Amino acid sequence: MDVKIIDARDRSPFPPLDELWRHRELIWLFAKRYLASRYRQMALGTAWAVLEPLAQLALMTVVFGFLLRVDTNEYPYAIYVFTALIPWQHFTRTTLAVAGSLQENITLISKVYFPRIVLPIAAVLRELFDTALQFGILLLLAMAFGYYASWKVLVLGPLVLLGISLAGAGLGLWVAAVIVKFRDIRPVLGIVLQAGMYLSPVLYAASVVPERFRFFYQLNPMYWPLETFRWLLLDQPMTLSMALPIALALVAVVFVSGLVVFSLNERKTVDVL
Repeated sequence: MDVKIIDARDRSPFPPLDELWRHRELIWLFAKRYLASRYRQMALGTAWAVLEPLAQLALMTVVFGFLLRVDTNEYPYAIYVFTALIPWQHFTRTTLAVAGSLQENITLISKVYFPRIVLPIAAVLRELFDTALQFGILLLLAMAFGYYASWKVLVLGPLVLLGISLAGAGLGLWVAAVIVKFRDIRPVLGIVLQAGMYLSPVLYAASVVPERFRFFYQLNPMYWPLETFRWLLLDQPMTLSMALPIALALVAVVFVSGLVVFSLNERKTVDVL
């Protein structure tokens, strides 16, 4: 009988793509399992994927739209905020889902071998399902305010969401690798993401930021997806700057380095958790 010896020193810093392809059906299985467990024993089921952001939107509209009267460049506050809230929530949920993907499945990981990167990929697909439902509600709400989807929304919108998924996955992979040793990282991540919403043009127009700080403000990788969504759906003018390629490069670095860190640390997961 042939015996194959795997030497840890020969391990690639990246997840094995050939092995991942052989386990592609497992990705869909985990994604379906995630969705089933999320909405199990809920009377309204998947409707919560829509009701939750709508309830948050209603609260934001009352507080920031009517009471504080935040500037939105003369666009209706509800649709202006919702257009940015959907992509921001997708980024937040993707980051948290990927960050906790190993910890949430430690029982299975300790018993069965499979490429661990399957779990973060399945987590990303799960969040894309919820966002797709919310994206449909966004289009309907936009129609109610007189903004109709054009070809650029239907073609470029999914590409922007894919870029947001990569950004969230990259950050989540970093945290997933660290959280096995320091479990308090996850609640800290939640606080950081909440603060990030206020540092991004979600609740207000980016034009309120003073011009002298605008370039540094645009280095926020989420600035461009949020503004792109408003350009796609509301036809809000968007001016490109040198901060865009820097922000894109930052996303690429975080994603690739996240893959490397995750791959190099996944072997220690069972021993630490």
